[in-house]
Amino acid sequence: MVNKKDFTFGQVFIYSSLIIGIFLVIWPLMNILSWSLTPTKNVHMLNGLDIFPKGLDFDVFKLMLSNPRVLISFSNSIFITTVGLVLNMTFTSIAAYALSKDYLPGRNIFLTIIIFTMVFEPSIVPEFIVINNIGLFDSYWSVILYKMVNVYYLVLMIRFYKELPKEYFEAAEIDGANHLQVFFYIVIPLSIPALMVIGLFYTVAHWNEYFHAMIYLNDTGKWPLQVLLREFAIVGDRASMVSYNSIIDWSDATQIDIRRMRAAIIFITLFPILLLFPFILKYFTKGINLGGIKE
Repeated sequence: MVNKKDFTFGQVFIYSSLIIGIFLVIWPLMNILSWSLTPTKNVHMLNGLDIFPKGLDFDVFKLMLSNPRVLISFSNSIFITTVGLVLNMTFTSIAAYALSKDYLPGRNIFLTIIIFTMVFEPSIVPEFIVINNIGLFDSYWSVILYKMVNVYYLVLMIRFYKELPKEYFEAAEIDGANHLQVFFYIVIPLSIPALMVIGLFYTVAHWNEYFHAMIYLNDTGKWPLQVLLREFAIVGDRASMVSYNSIIDWSDATQIDIRRMRAAIIFITLFPILLLFPFILKYFTKGINLGGIKE
């Protein structure tokens, strides 16, 4: 009876904590959405904690999505994220598979170098010098290649590969499979859950690219969405937030409350990541089923 009460109390505590955590995550998003959807004439009715709009008006989203700078930056972020993710997953998975083999020549030396870079990560100054010297300054590659392989994710994948059942590899070796066949037909299907997790982390890191883009990209036409978000949401440049075409086609464009514009561009920046989570969860579950070890 005591165990049952203790278990019931534990359940209440866990579910209560989850509900509070979900609420704390959703509240800021709902607050931003409420500011963007509230008509300008009703903005004065909002306070800093409102999560429900005082009316419904999508004009600010139409205004933001009609701005060529927003569309260009959005496409830049998609390009950086897509190309970066492909390179990340390719090199991280292949390098981790190779380093998971104890018989790899020089394996201990490579692992020592990897651990060294984890502890003593280079600062931005030598990184800037290298980027400039190899001619990548003011190019998309300057914000893609520097994070092509994350050392922490590489170590996680090495550990994951080493824990895969050796029976699969022994059976493949008996059947005459080479390393490429083993990698693509055995290792990858078994590793889908882990790959989906690090893939999600890589995607979020590329989509939220800001610091390096501010340093390496002088061409505003190459700015990712996060850098444009800074100009719109922090600097608050109304002239750049309202495009010339919007002013001509829409006489009330300049009258929209700037706080609504800031909220709208923040939500536009967050929306792709929010949209990605159900997709990731779906394929994460599928990956568990594909990679599941059947007795």
